[in-house]
Amino acid sequence: MNARILFVLSLALFTRLWANGEESSDGIELFETRIRPVLVESCYECHSVEADEIEGELTLDNRAAVLRGGRSGAVIVPSDPAGSRLLRALQYDDPELQMPPGGKLPEEVIADFRRWIELGAPDPREGSAASLETISSRAASHWAFKPPVRPDVTESDADKWATNAIDKLILAELNSAGLSPAPQATRGEFIRRLYFDLVGLPPSWEEVQAFEEDKSQEADRKLVDKLLESPQFGERWARHWLDVARFADTKGYVFKEDRIFPHAYKYRDWVVGAFNDNMPIDKFLMYQIAADSMIQGDEDRHHLAAQGFVTLGRRFINNPHDIVADRIDVVFRGMMGMTVACARCHDHKFDPITDEDYYALYGMFESSEEVQDEDLPLRLADKAAPQNVGVFIRGNAQNRSKPVPRGFPKFFTVSAQTVKAGSGRLELARAIVSPENPLTARVFVNRVWGHLFGEQLVRTPSDFGLRSEAPRQQAVLDLLAVDFVESGWSLKWLVRELVTSSTYRQSSQATPELLVADPENLLWGRMNRRRRDFEALRDGLLAVSGRLDKRIGGESERIDTEEGGTRRTLYAHIDRQNLPGVFRSFDFASPDAHSPERPHTLVPQQALFLLNNPMIQVVARDLVALLATEGSDDRVAELYRRVFAREPSAKELEQAREFLKRGSPNPLPKDEWSFGYGQISFSNERATVKIEPLNYFVENRWQAQIEYPEKGFGHLSVTPEGGHPGNRTDCCSIRRWTAPEAGKMVITGELARPSENGDGIEASIVSSRQGVIASWIVEQGAQLTEVELPVVESGETIDFVVGCRGNAGWDSFQWKVSLALESSTGWQKWSSQQDFRGPRPEPLDLWMQLAQVLLVSNEFLFID
Repeated sequence: MNARILFVLSLALFTRLWANGEESSDGIELFETRIRPVLVESCYECHSVEADEIEGELTLDNRAAVLRGGRSGAVIVPSDPAGSRLLRALQYDDPELQMPPGGKLPEEVIADFRRWIELGAPDPREGSAASLETISSRAASHWAFKPPVRPDVTESDADKWATNAIDKLILAELNSAGLSPAPQATRGEFIRRLYFDLVGLPPSWEEVQAFEEDKSQEADRKLVDKLLESPQFGERWARHWLDVARFADTKGYVFKEDRIFPHAYKYRDWVVGAFNDNMPIDKFLMYQIAADSMIQGDEDRHHLAAQGFVTLGRRFINNPHDIVADRIDVVFRGMMGMTVACARCHDHKFDPITDEDYYALYGMFESSEEVQDEDLPLRLADKAAPQNVGVFIRGNAQNRSKPVPRGFPKFFTVSAQTVKAGSGRLELARAIVSPENPLTARVFVNRVWGHLFGEQLVRTPSDFGLRSEAPRQQAVLDLLAVDFVESGWSLKWLVRELVTSSTYRQSSQATPELLVADPENLLWGRMNRRRRDFEALRDGLLAVSGRLDKRIGGESERIDTEEGGTRRTLYAHIDRQNLPGVFRSFDFASPDAHSPERPHTLVPQQALFLLNNPMIQVVARDLVALLATEGSDDRVAELYRRVFAREPSAKELEQAREFLKRGSPNPLPKDEWSFGYGQISFSNERATVKIEPLNYFVENRWQAQIEYPEKGFGHLSVTPEGGHPGNRTDCCSIRRWTAPEAGKMVITGELARPSENGDGIEASIVSSRQGVIASWIVEQGAQLTEVELPVVESGETIDFVVGCRGNAGWDSFQWKVSLALESSTGWQKWSSQQDFRGPRPEPLDLWMQLAQVLLVSNEFLFID
């Protein structure tokens, strides 16, 4: 009986082997004649080891490579056509997965591939799959993804120059390159550097004198500790963080919704307070993501303002997907130096971040609701029913995959907890500051180094991904990252450690040999030469002129007014949609998105501001008013002490004497143009123009109020090209010209209203002596405006009046006019566009001019 069963089993096995052999033989023939040629012709260009660039980390050169698959996983499941991604791609059934990209293959070819897979995808090409450099393989060895390890700092590296471990590492690299550090800065240069870096304000002459006279070994540390404990420290360093947080007081364009973020300034005040209190930075970061899950009671409620970091971004016309993308971006680029938002539409092209990682984070913010308290900035709270979100296929919210569990990017999950309840923002915050996270401490330390030394150790401060190069002084970065965490994440400890180093104390004057050997200062053998940023420049101007209001905290102030305001620039009102030109001219960080670092430009607008802006003239006036001494030389010396915190040299004193011997400036010529608003009124059949001046000049535009647009006046304005009437009939936009003498007048021009919307504008030219000279209605398009006046009397006014009709919307207009006056002295000409200007202050006297000369000098504008 057993022998019989054995015979039957043997026969069945032989039959199956014979059948499989025949099937395998058929499959090999099919592969060689119908499959391999198609792979060579249509696939190898992108999916072969010979390809210029291998797409999707997929090669098809042999059986092992085919079975391995690519970045998205296996492409063939032998004997399972339905489960094989390759066949789905060939069939073009999925609009997101279509290969080859040049066009669908013939149906008979696709049928061959289906049959081949059914046969088990036989492939006689032997060998192992080629080793590829993939995102995963590179990420596994990437320097920034490995935990920082404190380097050994041996005594043999020590030198009299070195004061701490930072110096020993810097010196070792310099010596290995055959170089030496630059000489130390003078005590005067050092105190000036410390003041600007730590508090953002210039030292007084008395403070410089006291420091230079203090020869004790503790003088430097005492000064550093004094500045770290100053309330101005938090103000200075808060501005650095607000660049990271893309802070602004407004939402950007949001249709007719109120553009102001209520209580946005309280987030700024929270940051100032956190830095002044030396809040541990891990806690500082966590509060900004998940304060609602961290506070214990009413005494902690003020920490809810910290969530302004996430919520006070641009509103993108209230598009929820863009808002979440912006929040993910500011959290990860700002805190971890990772461009996670690049995975919104597809897997990250360079870093180990998938689109599933992105939507796992998206779910955290989707599971959070916005809360607007009466006394706090916009914040977040967990929804009652958290929800996971599916991947938006190619970023299309209407085409989603199955929901992805909320969580941290998988590559970094060693530092993350599983989200079991709530939105997951608390787990996100914990993962970011986890001791196992290799990035957060490095990123923060790198930013601090950049603010103190003028360049970061890692030159891509918000991108520590695979495209970032390891810094030449990586040992310094890792040393600081490890010690920073061990210090309790103390910002003040970190700043103290850096500014008391000999590396920080170096002069910016380098030897020619050092400049040739290390032109980019990658070895840190000298201090970088730095210009004051916008805040330090403006605050310094206010400080030396006695205008600075040193109040800490509070609501924002407009500084784009004629006199420029008196509060520190930190407290400037930041209008995301209409950022004043002065901010852009001086490289202010854009509030539209997270800012890794500010650009460093040198453009004519900067010089023009310092020469012509009314604020500078007000500063010069007030600075001279502070001078208490009598006598020319004594006053010059006092001026130098206030501006530069030093005495003038003999040569500078002589130059000042010569300057002050110049004659007084001539008065300004009378301006024929003025700008206002009002309406045309009629009395006894006589038309006159009732005009009120436009008192605010902002962004090369005369307007009625500092806010623009303003509820009562709308977009009322006069600009070089034209302007906009107000939203009432008594708010016409008016440009007035006053005749300097009598003669014959010719007016030419063109009035244009570009918009097709609305019901048009009505324009008139009105003479104070002759009434309405001409009128036009323009609904859309352009209209010539040509007028001749045989007689114009001296002092006669000609008003160019533009008003809305029934609808005040879309009424921006262009009206460029030219005036020619023939008088007894000949022809004179004016242009409404070329003659347009802002307010013209009276010329400065010689002392004020001297003060302005010092204020626009490189010595004042540069830290080093």
